[in-house]
Amino acid sequence: MINKLFCNSLIVAAAAFLGSCSQSVKVAESDPQVQVRIVNGDTFKVGYIDSASLVVEALPMYEYPANSPVANWGKLKVAKNEKGFRCLCSESGEPVQLKGMSTHGLQWAGVANVTKDNIRALREEWNCNIFRYALYVDEEGGYAYNPTFRNRILEEVVKWTAENGMYLLIDWHVHNPGNPMAARYRCHPSNNLDLAGDFFTYCSRRFKNQKHVIYELCNEPNMENGKMIEWNKTIRPYCEEMLEIIRANDSDVITVCGTPCWSQWIQDVIGNELTDKSGKLYDNVMYTFHFYAASHNDGRDTHIQNSYKGVNFVKRFKSGSPEENIPAILENLPVFVTEWGTTDASGWNNFRPDLSDIWLDVFAGNNSAGQKVSWCNWSFSAEGGVCGALKWNTGKISPMDPNILTESGKYVFERLHDRK
Repeated sequence: MINKLFCNSLIVAAAAFLGSCSQSVKVAESDPQVQVRIVNGDTFKVGYIDSASLVVEALPMYEYPANSPVANWGKLKVAKNEKGFRCLCSESGEPVQLKGMSTHGLQWAGVANVTKDNIRALREEWNCNIFRYALYVDEEGGYAYNPTFRNRILEEVVKWTAENGMYLLIDWHVHNPGNPMAARYRCHPSNNLDLAGDFFTYCSRRFKNQKHVIYELCNEPNMENGKMIEWNKTIRPYCEEMLEIIRANDSDVITVCGTPCWSQWIQDVIGNELTDKSGKLYDNVMYTFHFYAASHNDGRDTHIQNSYKGVNFVKRFKSGSPEENIPAILENLPVFVTEWGTTDASGWNNFRPDLSDIWLDVFAGNNSAGQKVSWCNWSFSAEGGVCGALKWNTGKISPMDPNILTESGKYVFERLHDRK
């Protein structure tokens, strides 16, 4: 949520691979598994990748139900629409729009909603064609402390979404700390494991045959030591490093990159997209934008604390903002709104379906690029305030009892069915 107020030879090989991605590398004298890295003047540590992730067996491809989204659209790619602008497309090149729900943090009560029956209900009753699995890393018993998030829950979600022919967005939920290069992601103090590198090594090997899997490299890069984490200095090098890991195992999977300031400053990416070592732009890469409708809208004064009065976020996407020297974002970047809410940025107040409508109209293709923008709503949970779609985390989801839905949940349910 925005502004949320070991086999030695394999280890050596992994270290050599990771070391090739930065400007300067030296091995820390205190621990041969740890590298001290210097990227754009900043020094940080990178730990090791578990040998089990380096040799994990790939799952065979699931068979997707006939006429399901994945059966119809196949493995997605980034291609140009009829206006000549890049967007998310089917395997055959037809522009598509994914719409669905995101989990809340699985270390909290949100995990109660991640069940086989609920995912089936999201497809059959809610009309979702994508499900976002938000994997918090180091917060209050997150991924770093609970191996079942990968070894059991993730494997099950990959299977359950495949059984329903839904796409799955696996989100490495960078939030706190706000720097994706922070030690708690790259060299965890509990064991010196490069959690991010290890996770994407495992996933890209394990799920490389699956047409429905998509990756989100970092959720919401934000602040560190009172300074905003910058795209070119930190986020881009991190994303290029993770993408190199992923591409070594899955050469064309859609990969989505978080952007600065809780994924609000997507304009910083224009002219600075991810490239491989030869300087060639990576294919099948998209960039994240997050918004909460009462806070991020067309610049109006919504009389709330978490508001950006005078900042016309909508205009930047729809047609560009010359007075800010920001070209039309959707003409320049393929965008995926991996998280958005109907409220203010806290998630707790100010339900605004009217302002949400403005954004969803733009994302339906009403913009100068004609780009259809895919989205996941925050969240399929009773957590985090009035932006949550549910009143409680356990209950009758299917057949759905309407009493379980919040006002936000009722609104999003209708919009998933293209009803206002």
